Amino acid sequence: MSIEIESLSYTYMEKTPLSHTALHDVTLTIREGAFTAIAGETGAGKSTLMQLIGGLLVPTAGRVCVDGVSLHGKSKAEKEAARTARFRVGMVFQYPEHQLFEETVYEDIAFGPRNQGLSDADVESRVREAMELVHLPERYRTRSPFALSGGERRRVAIAGVLALAPRYLVLDEPAAGLDPRGREELLAMLTMLHRERGVSIVLVSHSMEDILRVANHMVILAGGQVIGEGTPHDLFQRDDLLARAALAAPHLLCLGRKLEAAGYPVRDCMTVADMSEKILASGR
Repeated sequence: MSIEIESLSYTYMEKTPLSHTALHDVTLTIREGAFTAIAGETGAGKSTLMQLIGGLLVPTAGRVCVDGVSLHGKSKAEKEAARTARFRVGMVFQYPEHQLFEETVYEDIAFGPRNQGLSDADVESRVREAMELVHLPERYRTRSPFALSGGERRRVAIAGVLALAPRYLVLDEPAAGLDPRGREELLAMLTMLHRERGVSIVLVSHSMEDILRVANHMVILAGGQVIGEGTPHDLFQRDDLLARAALAAPHLLCLGRKLEAAGYPVRDCMTVADMSEKILASGR
């Protein structure tokens, strides 16, 4: 099972004087079970790729297949299969709390499952599980989402997507605008969803530190094309790729390089705690 992106291109306002090609001939595979991060400078095509993966845009060329099903069929049967496939992809946009609109947390989370035609009992089950996944207490069910903190509202919005039971969760800068505590809680929640619940995650982020911490697969975009794909740790060693994409390696890896040059055994350390432990164990 996977999301297959084949020779994908997308041009905004095609065949007009204002046309702009955001993606050109992109081919990649997002495997089920992976935590994939998509990185690149502003305008590299990250958000466009995200919308194409979710079936919100129709490719100018190429195609996107979710578990072997194209998201844009032509026949009636193909269109119905595409509709089912799109439900396997949950989309969380930047500042998702702006999409909240119901009077209570429960009604907001229940909106999607009800539109899927589920029974009241199944909707109740989906809402309860989604709230548990994002660590929203039961007492929040009857509260107005607009009376919650920014981080809590974001969790409500993500719960609304999880209630659809997607196989793949695609997030566009989900930590944007959060304070340090809210950011920490969000990343911990995504890590839990991936490791303990088996949710495949696609994360669009400008934070190289966040990518290094949570992702096991990384795609670098520049000028609407894929210029690098692999593990975050490996790609962050490629100064040539980072320069082409106008990205900088995470501060932690930069510190690690300096410590290694000074003779400290910190290779492959992914956290400051790991570095401290190795340095202390070395007796230096």
